[in-house]
Amino acid sequence: MRWLILLVLVSAAVYGAEIYGTVYDFGLNKAYNAVVEINSTPSQKIVAKAGTYEFSVPPGVYLISADKGEEFTEEVIEIKEGRFVRDLILLPYLNEDLLEDSEELPPIDETLDIITQKPTYQWVLWLIVFAVLAYVVKKVSKTPAKIVERKIKEIVVSDDLEKLIKFIDKHNGRVLQKDLRKEFPYSEAKISLMVDELEAKGIVKRVKKGRGNIIIKV
Repeated sequence: MRWLILLVLVSAAVYGAEIYGTVYDFGLNKAYNAVVEINSTPSQKIVAKAGTYEFSVPPGVYLISADKGEEFTEEVIEIKEGRFVRDLILLPYLNEDLLEDSEELPPIDETLDIITQKPTYQWVLWLIVFAVLAYVVKKVSKTPAKIVERKIKEIVVSDDLEKLIKFIDKHNGRVLQKDLRKEFPYSEAKISLMVDELEAKGIVKRVKKGRGNIIIKV
């Protein structure tokens, strides 16, 4: 009996925390039979047959991952003593066949022979850009000052959205909305409006998770 009590006390000291949750696929359905792994010492791995998982680990920082064939996710988590719930959302793998096909495309001829060749697509694109810029400059020169100021503000907003997109891309196309709030000096309301605009344009997808949101690049 004494040995049993001692074993329980030792186990509580070593594994002072538990983490559990549900694994979802990209369509937010339960991902049955996904393989969930955490890099504890030794590492632990289970098959989430019912779409749920649970690990007992000492407090610390861990990398937890879930894999189910064509979908995968991983997260860095900090675990303290107690029970923690962390749901995992699987994301599709990149299509490697498409990447290989893109590498096999012949290089674009960036030269322009006015006599024997037609302009390449790159030159055509530059001509279009210059034409648009010339048109904008012409319009702005005839536009009242207040309208010009409004146009400048619209450009600034577009630039802010581009920064958000680059930040999301930098984090593998998946961030928490609260991380955007920490990264950019904007109010929570403005961050929410900017995410709304990106979502309306089909650039990102917002997924509710607990009290926060996950922003996923589409």
